[in-house]
Amino acid sequence: MMKFSKRTPQDETPPPNTVIGVSSSFRGTLMVTGTLKIDGEFEGDILNCDRLEIGEHGIMRSDVEVREALIRGRVHGNVRALGTIEMKAGARIEGDVSAYSVIMEPGVHFTGRCTMLEVGSEAVEMSSDPRRG
Repeated sequence: MMKFSKRTPQDETPPPNTVIGVSSSFRGTLMVTGTLKIDGEFEGDILNCDRLEIGEHGIMRSDVEVREALIRGRVHGNVRALGTIEMKAGARIEGDVSAYSVIMEPGVHFTGRCTMLEVGSEAVEMSSDPRRG
């Protein structure tokens, strides 16, 4: 017997309210309330953003702190999420990530360190460097 679960509206993420589209590039500082989706190129600072989505064609050169991040494209910089960072197959991340929860699909190219945050934003650092204790 198959069982189907109903998705509640709170399970779905709202559509982005700010989008940098394909073939667009932006350099500077963005202050975004809600969700920012980058399908083009972005370099600079992102302030006050709740959710960051990097599309398949998106390229971000920035260090950011958000509540949640979904990465399908390229990131050159550090990403800190106070909730979840989700990296989808085909994503390329060059930089450190830190989050309460990290989801990485097979096929992600990740170069950097991963730090798992604990409640209260205290961190337990995981490193593959044998010199670190």
